[in-house]
Amino acid sequence: MHGPADDDLALLEFLHRAPVAMLQTTGDGCVRLMTPRAAELLAPLAPGGRLDNLFDVLAPAMPTLHEDLARHGSARGTVFEDRRITLRLPGTPAREQVLALGLLRLSEDRLAAWLVDVTAGEHERLALAEHLALATEAAGIGTFELRYDGDEPLQFNAQSCRLFGHPEGGDPRAIVREAVPPGEIRRLAAWVAPLRDGREADAVEFEIRWPDGQPRRLAAKGRLRRGGDETRKAVVGVLWDVTEQRLAEAALEAQRVAERASRAKSEFLSRLGHEIRTPLNAIVGFAQMLLRGAVVPLALEHRQAVAHIADAGRHLERLIADLTDLSLIEAGTVRLESSVVDLGQVIDEVLHEAHASAAMRRVQLRSALPAERLLVLADGTRLRQVLANLVSNAIKYNRLHGEVVVAVRRDGAGWCIAVRDTGLGMSPAQLAALFEPFNRLGREASGIPGTGIGLVLTRELVEAMGGSLEVSSEPGRGSEFRFVLPAAASTAALPAPPRALVARPELRGRVLAVEDNPVNAVLLQSFFAWRPGVELRIAANAAEALALALAAPPDLLLLDLFLPDRPGLDLLRELRAEHGQQTPCIVLSASAMPADLLAAREAGIELYLTKPLDVDRLLNAVDALLATPA
Repeated sequence: MHGPADDDLALLEFLHRAPVAMLQTTGDGCVRLMTPRAAELLAPLAPGGRLDNLFDVLAPAMPTLHEDLARHGSARGTVFEDRRITLRLPGTPAREQVLALGLLRLSEDRLAAWLVDVTAGEHERLALAEHLALATEAAGIGTFELRYDGDEPLQFNAQSCRLFGHPEGGDPRAIVREAVPPGEIRRLAAWVAPLRDGREADAVEFEIRWPDGQPRRLAAKGRLRRGGDETRKAVVGVLWDVTEQRLAEAALEAQRVAERASRAKSEFLSRLGHEIRTPLNAIVGFAQMLLRGAVVPLALEHRQAVAHIADAGRHLERLIADLTDLSLIEAGTVRLESSVVDLGQVIDEVLHEAHASAAMRRVQLRSALPAERLLVLADGTRLRQVLANLVSNAIKYNRLHGEVVVAVRRDGAGWCIAVRDTGLGMSPAQLAALFEPFNRLGREASGIPGTGIGLVLTRELVEAMGGSLEVSSEPGRGSEFRFVLPAAASTAALPAPPRALVARPELRGRVLAVEDNPVNAVLLQSFFAWRPGVELRIAANAAEALALALAAPPDLLLLDLFLPDRPGLDLLRELRAEHGQQTPCIVLSASAMPADLLAAREAGIELYLTKPLDVDRLLNAVDALLATPA
């Protein structure tokens, strides 16, 4: 049996030995491949008997050759065919040789030419037609002929039949009627009309449908061929398939549209986050101060009210963070930093933060942890976010006097973390739609707050950390969400936890804060009331900050990225590059977008804190950067 490779070799051998001279050249005629017959016919006409450029040989006999190529442009297809040229061969006496020439553009910079010596008459002309068909079919190009001899019969070569989905052949007229919709038939008729009158027409594209229902798109180019009388006139041309090319172009355009939409969404989320985080900073910040008694001592009922304010603010902060994170995950730009994390400590912190919410719904929280130290490799911030989302959902969708358990058990080389509840549970249909963004599984009218993106984000974050979020649930009996993270060695070093907020009257230093929001400026002053020995100066814009920094260089700079008169990072670069102040800098920004974080890191900042600010984290960073021992 012969395979495709054998057929290809046989075809190449046939073309090599064929009496038709065949060449492949660049767009400007430089010869790349040619058969021996081509060398035999054309080399005697070339300087020194070496054929380097086809156009040098053809130009004397074809004064319009370059115009023909320019008129055809860069489109694939036949430039001309069966063009008769007369060449004068050297010798004594000189004799003329008549060749039939065809030229086909294979690509923007690739031409195929074929020549047949037709001096002897009709035999050579018949050979030209046969080998022309072979050449076009080998290039995947079909040919057609539409005659005007009374009934206008249509003729296809074998390749044209294949392009229409009929490799076995058939009546071209029946094939066209079956494959081409009526609207496209009318378009093709309008395209052929000027060709029949001898006028030029651009290539046309049209839709067809193969017998198996598959849609395809073809292109056609033609011209009028005149015979000895009007009855022998015919429109002849070529057909080729442009389906994949058009699909690729459509996919590229869809990608561009998606990228524009993604950029617009990211810009919107950035602006939305900035506009919400700025006032949220004041809400959460002052709530922290009130709860700590930094403003005025509060009665128990007042502390509970302020705690609700702080919880609501943090809930809104998590919502904005979830929206931003979901956008980053969809764009593939979320970044995780793997480190050794004390899983037991994270679980304790998450349950402690969820205590108030659970108490309001009379849900009991507890953990079931092994006695040994639980260390995992994960992104600590994202792991806390995952557990907080799962515990929050377990509380929200629980029953009165229900229970939420966070359990950990060994799973091979890792730890399996499971969050179980005794709540509403889910049906198989609800489980199937569980991870669809913004789908709340029919609980929109339940009075339970939510957006339907928390679990979507949770699953993506778990997978980004190398795990897989699994769910089991039964209506009326509750749900369990679980995932596995790799265990870390018990000897691994853990980062020191931040110190709780305490007054530090012994701390000294000069801090310059650049904050254009008056309410947030007051909040900073209340934060630094816990550091009475630190001199805090606040500038409302970059110009004021520059003047203060030059008058009395600060020991620490607290910088907002977006200032009314110039970007905050431009101010930092000027202070360092032009004025030699290498002051440590903490960015306090309402933007959590990766591009802003990256720009700040590249500018050499020491820490990037996102609003709403956590007073403990800010003041612990201030303590460390002012380099005063505790």
